[in-house]
Amino acid sequence: MPPAATSQKALPKASQGATKNLTLAVVLPRYNTAYPWAWPRVGPAVDLALEKIRGAAGLLRGFSLRYVFESSEDSAGNCSDFIAPLVAVDLKFAHNPSAFIGPGCDYTSAPVGRFASHWKVPMVTAGASAYAFHTQKELYSFVTRTGPTQKKLGEFVIHIHRAFNWSRQALMLYVDEKTDDRPCYFTAEGLYEELTRVNVSVKDSVFKEAGGVDYQELVREIRSKGRIVYVCCSWDTFRQLMVHVHRAGLPLGEFAFFYIDVFGSSLQPQPPRPWYRGDADDVIAKEAYQVRLSQPYPEPSLQLSTVKE
Repeated sequence: MPPAATSQKALPKASQGATKNLTLAVVLPRYNTAYPWAWPRVGPAVDLALEKIRGAAGLLRGFSLRYVFESSEDSAGNCSDFIAPLVAVDLKFAHNPSAFIGPGCDYTSAPVGRFASHWKVPMVTAGASAYAFHTQKELYSFVTRTGPTQKKLGEFVIHIHRAFNWSRQALMLYVDEKTDDRPCYFTAEGLYEELTRVNVSVKDSVFKEAGGVDYQELVREIRSKGRIVYVCCSWDTFRQLMVHVHRAGLPLGEFAFFYIDVFGSSLQPQPPRPWYRGDADDVIAKEAYQVRLSQPYPEPSLQLSTVKE
């Protein structure tokens, strides 16, 4: 494969006399802003960070700081576990970077993280949330995760169960189309691993949204397998599920539904009315939502979660 065509940030005049380059290799989706860590979102933060570092007198004396960028997207705009490691190798041998920023998805972070650990080059990513990054620390010893992780989400769920004395069973309903980065699959894995660690029996039911959802079957699963129900799917699918649960006559006071909303997108409209669509189901949805809790991650902070801990 020929060397990747990289985009490179020009150095300010104040850095031209530096004696040595310090290069950051950035590997992120170039255009697809459906990813919170896509380049249009992260790029301005990288520019601001470099500007601040360059302006700190004496912080990198004798070094010239720059970055090179390559996209981890495939032709469909998805994070690609095929493209990301290839461009990471190209960047390594073309620029010998001192650190990697990204990739931001689980499937792309895994191979690049293993390369980075082999090269002994630090890699910082807001992705890599999957449980395996915690259990296989030796493979990702140079990876630092700055974003939410499924292990932490599972630990939070354990606290909820202990607070309400839910010690026996839980049900996980989640979408898995086996395409893209499979976020609900990895979310379910984190909850399953942590809850089973404290001897809570976890049942699961996997469904697809493409082609239509069999809500009646999901209601049957809830009726027979769960009282504490965790759901990971699109927001519209969850609303329809709650409408069907209400219409099926399930005693809602005996159930607790948790919707896994990783970045709190369902709560963004102000005032937040996640049940509202302006249709005939609004009244039913509002009543059904009385037993639903949204489970978003908190806003990002400066705390880091590293696989070396």
